[in-house]
Amino acid sequence: MRHLLVSIVLIMVVLLLGACRSNPSFTGTPTDPGGPNPPDNPGGQTYQLSATIGLSRAIGHAPLPVNLYANVNGGMPPYYYRWDVNGDGWWDYGGSDVSEVGINYASAGEYNVLLEVEDSEGQFYQATALVDVKPSNPAVLPYAWPLEGPAPFETTFNGAGSSDQDGYIVYWQWDFQSDGIWDAEGNWVIGASNNAVETFIFENQGTYDATLRVTDDDGLISEASVQVIAL
Repeated sequence: MRHLLVSIVLIMVVLLLGACRSNPSFTGTPTDPGGPNPPDNPGGQTYQLSATIGLSRAIGHAPLPVNLYANVNGGMPPYYYRWDVNGDGWWDYGGSDVSEVGINYASAGEYNVLLEVEDSEGQFYQATALVDVKPSNPAVLPYAWPLEGPAPFETTFNGAGSSDQDGYIVYWQWDFQSDGIWDAEGNWVIGASNNAVETFIFENQGTYDATLRVTDDDGLISEASVQVIAL
């Protein structure tokens, strides 16, 4: 009798183990941001998960702030969101609380934004959008001191405060006498304090709109003038 009871217990244990193996439980979590994008998955058929990307703006000049929105349809919430905001193949943001992200695109270029949404049933859907960031003209800031005096008098001109938000300035030019001739020019040295710094002597009386022109690394040009009066 004892042997029979032992045999029955052993059989029940074997059956129980077999049932556990045939119904394994899965407790994995979605991939953390920072890993490579998974293959494209067009979404499941049961709940018809789909999504689109909303943009606060799709085109503009750098630096360009853009808000990205995930618009989700169908599926089974809650949702998990992954964002590749610059199209480099790596997730920049991920989580259940990032259905909206704000990005400041500092440099010009076309950015292919990728959104992946995963629902609670394990369905995936990927959506894309294009953000077109145009290059910005450099900001030119001419300065002169003194601004007036009896001719002949010497004035120091300084354009070192000029800047370029989405790159860097490469060249500067000064026209001191408003005659369309560049009196001084040179390469812009990044980090130098004497960029576009020159002195000029005004020999004759008159009012002069001294013009500073700067060119940035995108080939864009900006000009601005400062008025000097020779009495």
